[in-house]
Amino acid sequence: MANSSTLKIALRGPLSTVLPSLAQTQLLRACLWCGEAGAQAWRKWSREIADPAGFLRREKDGVKGLLPLLFDSLQTNDVFVERKFRTYLRTAYLRDELRSRTYGRICHDVTTTFTSAGIPAVLLKGAALAETCYKSPALQHAHHLDILIRDRDLTRAVEILRLHDFTCATVATSSEWRGVELVHESGLPVVLHRRLFRCPFYSVNMEEIWVRSRKKVLYGAPTRFLCSSDNLFHICGLVFDLEQHESLRWVCDAWFLIQRRPNLDWNLLLECIRQSRMVFPLYITASYLSESLNAPIPNSFLVGLRAAALKAQPIEREVALLAVQTNARGGLKKIMQNCDDWHTQGFVIKWALLPSPEYMQRVYEVPSSFLLPLCYLYRPLKYLLRSTWFCGKRVLRWFREKFDLPRAAPNVLSS
Repeated sequence: MANSSTLKIALRGPLSTVLPSLAQTQLLRACLWCGEAGAQAWRKWSREIADPAGFLRREKDGVKGLLPLLFDSLQTNDVFVERKFRTYLRTAYLRDELRSRTYGRICHDVTTTFTSAGIPAVLLKGAALAETCYKSPALQHAHHLDILIRDRDLTRAVEILRLHDFTCATVATSSEWRGVELVHESGLPVVLHRRLFRCPFYSVNMEEIWVRSRKKVLYGAPTRFLCSSDNLFHICGLVFDLEQHESLRWVCDAWFLIQRRPNLDWNLLLECIRQSRMVFPLYITASYLSESLNAPIPNSFLVGLRAAALKAQPIEREVALLAVQTNARGGLKKIMQNCDDWHTQGFVIKWALLPSPEYMQRVYEVPSSFLLPLCYLYRPLKYLLRSTWFCGKRVLRWFREKFDLPRAAPNVLSS
């Protein structure tokens, strides 16, 4: 029987299911790498795709959001592309440039509104990175405006935004793990978060996050944002949060953040990862960024992450598997296909059929041990319902591609 350490590292295969594929990685290299390396990455990717424009236009696997970045990279690296395709990329770039101006204006209005009302707010993800880490805001194709607020300010924040051209898309809930979504009259969704992650197992000390946050003028207004270490922690950790979509933007966000912040406090990041029990999510994502994209991550940090993974508790492995199962890129079938040996398969099968009681209580927030049997029955039912839902989405996508059915016209800001 394989020892515990071997099993933990063997889980890297199934946990890597949520990472970009080889072809997607090649496209990301073409978007992110400079000089001849970036040019070669593009030539290698484009040779394997019969119709690059058609492939990118179909919005498969979240690659459409990379178009402005790809256009800028091809221009910077002086890569020759066919005129029609270059026009297609330039159009996508100009569209996102216009979109980013509206996005920035709304971001400015929201932050100044909260400041005037005395509500502390922190910009998250693309909203914070577009102006600070990207060469141009148009290169960061954000779908939402994500803002972190404190628990006590939620109700008042929602009321204030409703007075400023926002309507509620979700009902405010007492659950501290769920964000509240509002929609601007332009169609841009604004999500108010009280925690960095939805999964209740991840024990992030939010008070320390707030203390380490910094103020800076963004979008023409004084704005608070996460410190660099917490920003990278959030971006990479979200890949293993519950209910994530297929977007590849997290890779670009993390890449540019690492590139633009050479003095990033890696020791602080490692300590935060350990305390929050997010060793496996960061071990998988950081290893990918380093090994597949040559991101300048210190080897001492990667060694520390590996050592922490060897000491992680079994429940941490179970929670990481849950994230892969619920991810749009994942699923139980893909997890099993990526198991490297039968010892790992055995652990995954046990987790799928009979996870530990601690896992059930932490993840499903079971208030009493007497309710555990009901929760064990509910779990496979939920899995079947989710499988049916995603199967229906795949069938619908197949019909759209097969018969070239039109999609609903997306809003300029929410697409």
